[in-house]
Amino acid sequence: MDARPGRGRDVPRRGGAVVLVRGRMLLIRYAPEDGHKYFIPGGGVEPGEAPSVTAERELAEETGLIATAERQLAVVRNSDRVEHYYLMRLGGPDRAEQRAVPGDLSPGQQLEWVDVALLPKTPVWPKRLAWRITEWSRNGWPDRPVELDDSIRDLHAPCDW
Repeated sequence: MDARPGRGRDVPRRGGAVVLVRGRMLLIRYAPEDGHKYFIPGGGVEPGEAPSVTAERELAEETGLIATAERQLAVVRNSDRVEHYYLMRLGGPDRAEQRAVPGDLSPGQQLEWVDVALLPKTPVWPKRLAWRITEWSRNGWPDRPVELDDSIRDLHAPCDW
């Protein structure tokens, strides 16, 4: 078995939903003691569930948005889990009318649309993925999922590359 973080079979997995509308990305904002931070909607993969299905389910539960996982963007590995992130396509006959509304969020969390161009300066987890989403949205999405090891904990550090 591979000893690198997130490579074992018993490591928890997460499915994340990247939702972009008119140059903005939907994030969940929370306010820890050291200032506000953001994370991408999503949650833990349930037994027998594919991470893409998790991303769709969690997006609906947290935001009320109905979407389909269009393509997998990245697999992010850190010390305690493996996270799968998908570019989502809003679905349903009334997709143009869909509005994100807070759903199954923890106290102190709220939905917020953030300009994609600002992601490198935004304290969002996973940091390395946020940097890439800005670049990909301008220059095209990856053909295959990118694998990232992300141990950046200072989410307020600006992108320097």
